[in-house]
Amino acid sequence: MRRGAGLFLLCLFAGCGSVSVETGPESPEARCARFRASADSLCGLGLYGPATEAYVDAALALEPGNPQRMELAGVAAAVCPGPNHEVAALLLENPDSVMVFQALRLGGAFAALELQQRILSRSTPHSEYAALAAAEALVEAGMLHDAAAFLSHSGDNLPGAAGNDHLILSYRVALGTGDTAAQEALWRRAETLDGDEVPSALLHYRGMHRHAAGLSGWQDDLAGSVELWPAGDIHGAAFEVLKETLLSDPELASRVAEHYYGGGMWNQLNEIALESRNPPAHLYYLAARTRDRLGRYDEAISMLSEYYRRWPQGADAPDAVINIARSRAALGQVDEALELFDLYERSWPAHERISNLPWYRGSLLFENALYETSIPHFRQTLALYPGNTTADDAHFYLCLALLKTGDPTAQGELASFIARWTESVYSPPARFYYGRLLHQAGNPEGLVVLQTLIADKPESLPAFFAREYLGLPPMQPSFTSEPLDVWMTRNDRAPAVPPSSALTGAFLVEAGRRDWAIDLFREAETEVGGAFRLGPFYAEHGVWERGPWAAYTMWSLEGSNRPLELWRLRYPRAWGEEVESACGRYGLDPLLVFSIMKQESGFSPGVYSTAGARGLLQMIPSTSEYVADRWGWEHFSPDALYDPSVSIEYGTACISAYSEEMGGGVFETLAAYNGGPHNAVRWGAGTALPEEFFSRITFNETKKYVEMVFHNYTIYRAIWP
Repeated sequence: MRRGAGLFLLCLFAGCGSVSVETGPESPEARCARFRASADSLCGLGLYGPATEAYVDAALALEPGNPQRMELAGVAAAVCPGPNHEVAALLLENPDSVMVFQALRLGGAFAALELQQRILSRSTPHSEYAALAAAEALVEAGMLHDAAAFLSHSGDNLPGAAGNDHLILSYRVALGTGDTAAQEALWRRAETLDGDEVPSALLHYRGMHRHAAGLSGWQDDLAGSVELWPAGDIHGAAFEVLKETLLSDPELASRVAEHYYGGGMWNQLNEIALESRNPPAHLYYLAARTRDRLGRYDEAISMLSEYYRRWPQGADAPDAVINIARSRAALGQVDEALELFDLYERSWPAHERISNLPWYRGSLLFENALYETSIPHFRQTLALYPGNTTADDAHFYLCLALLKTGDPTAQGELASFIARWTESVYSPPARFYYGRLLHQAGNPEGLVVLQTLIADKPESLPAFFAREYLGLPPMQPSFTSEPLDVWMTRNDRAPAVPPSSALTGAFLVEAGRRDWAIDLFREAETEVGGAFRLGPFYAEHGVWERGPWAAYTMWSLEGSNRPLELWRLRYPRAWGEEVESACGRYGLDPLLVFSIMKQESGFSPGVYSTAGARGLLQMIPSTSEYVADRWGWEHFSPDALYDPSVSIEYGTACISAYSEEMGGGVFETLAAYNGGPHNAVRWGAGTALPEEFFSRITFNETKKYVEMVFHNYTIYRAIWP
């Protein structure tokens, strides 16, 4: 039975069609319509593999050159769940369009070889990028000589990420063909580039090549690669090759330990610590710290206690004891935690963190609702260590403890805090509590304090709480319906005619190669005199990575008279289909995900943090692995987190889980996503009112993060109703 007929029977059983008596030959158009209807139904059932086959059958029912045939090929490519040569062959019927890139994605080396004559006979910017994409597919397939022809055609002067990819692919070809002169020349070029990503990649591929060929030096190459770029999208694959050596070679394990920790490869670090017979002491300590940073307090206590047992005089011993105590406190084991702090104080009286000790004691008592008992420790910090980094934390928590115990001196202490800590992140919350106390006592100065807070810090959450307390509506953005280009022209900022670099960039965006397009847009901005001049072009073509910057450069022109289009350019629905689809699966508001994405990455998929967070939603590999385990997703790799679809899927699933864990509270969910759900619980998630929860956040980064994302969310809900 041919594939199309089998599919038609499947559609009948799935409710996609009904048996009828044919009265004559079926026309190509009718056959096409029948298969398309079946495909649409299969898509509705989530059966994307069979749906792809049905769309292919619908396309094949029509003659080559028929526009509908190519449209169906595009639909088949969009729903196709994996490599598919038949879809690729259909797409290749239109070799001068973005379908070439779709064909290469689905057809790999097969499509590249089919395209060889068509691409290599042209010399256009589009063909240069198509040649680079074809070379990429051929290198992955090990067809290095064929790849070399495409690399030669694409040239080595492509800008930015495309140029870097050309260099890396050329190096891989030189490795595979044994061209040592080319390898050396490419190394020299890599050393002239800004950043360490390309040299890291070259070391990685040399290490993997040497390992596969049985040559020496591969361990040093792979270790050197992670040293240069700890958050690289290549180290997950390298770890699988390097693991056995790391387990048996303490020196090499020590070399990569800090880099795995900084690059977010916490679970890999933990594997080395637990599976090695002789793990390095510092590596073991770092692995233990990953457990408490993930909120796995029992594991952290066990590993840190083991560290202290094995290395009581180790360099990390004082910090190990501190973190055992803090993990016990997080589990409610207050007495045990205090005893450990006493041990720390006796054993290391001159340690660099000894001045933090009163804060540690006070905060663990406060977090376990022992407010009265916490007060002396906060006062001790202020008396003995007024210049310590924890002093403003201690002073503000002293104010909260006085409020919680109903102490009448709370009002005066808040006034003292506000006067002393004008630049503290706790200053706006203190002003809110102080103004509310005065207002509740009938003092007219309270209203003045709250109104001043609203005027001074309009985007802050304490200002939001003050508005809420006074019965005022929340702050909302104002906008006009004036077209963006008209508004720009009226302000002497007329849009530019997009140069060829911008047009090529837009082509690459449509082709799914945004990574190569961004540098072309930067070139175009220089050509036309600024990003703002391409604002309408970016809005039209969905250039989310550069559109917000273009909007920002025009933001101050008419602060009270901004067009809706300008707001939407700065706050776009980036990757809208992927976000809305994922949010539908996990029960989240897409506008919240856009708000988080704006803060996390500025809509740039390739960004990474010093903590190893990666991609659009800045997922840390270890957290992502737990998300994959929870949902039963196989074949997890940290190397995939720069892929927008992977980042959105994992990030949305993670945010949804935190939202459920936090009881649906937006502030608590955001704090959990940035600072960890275990810390959100410490700050009062599920027990404290929103204003108290926000006030108790002790991580400056998380406090600012919650404010900024909630501000984004307010705007998104107003401009994208």
